[in-house]
Amino acid sequence: MDNTELLIRHNGISIYEQASGKVYYTKEDHMSVVILAKDGDQLLLIRQYRAAVDDYVIQLPGGGVGEGEDLESAARREMLEETGCTCGKLHYLGKLYPASWRCNEIAHVYYTDEVISQADQQLEGYERIDVVRMSVTECLHRIKENELQDSELVFAMMQGLLKGFMQQYKHIVDKRV
Repeated sequence: MDNTELLIRHNGISIYEQASGKVYYTKEDHMSVVILAKDGDQLLLIRQYRAAVDDYVIQLPGGGVGEGEDLESAARREMLEETGCTCGKLHYLGKLYPASWRCNEIAHVYYTDEVISQADQQLEGYERIDVVRMSVTECLHRIKENELQDSELVFAMMQGLLKGFMQQYKHIVDKRV
């Protein structure tokens, strides 16, 4: 952290500039959770506008971890809020730094193939989220063709395959096209 200057601190976020001119930020609440939910041969994904990239992004349901909230409870809450679905057993796939060059966020990734019930979404007032059901095959194809770029989704699919949760789809990855 040599020659790093604090530019601004606001609402739990601190923005720094390094001597090289590179800018990064840290968040006090830097933990997030996402769930790769498979319902039969379909994945339960979300689509929402992301201002930072000025585009609609297909990604995993998820969000921040509340103060005193454990990771699994946060993952279940976020899935219910964003998709209206609840789930059974969750499997921890690991953690990733979605943008380590830019932010200190740590995303914890879960997998479930037990989508139990569906109700209405319980979105925050500012959220506009569409639920997207996509076949596992289509998702893998779209990742391969670089049509889906969300780092958490790509990480989750990779870990899901590597840890044997979606072994029946391994042949899609093995194809050389």
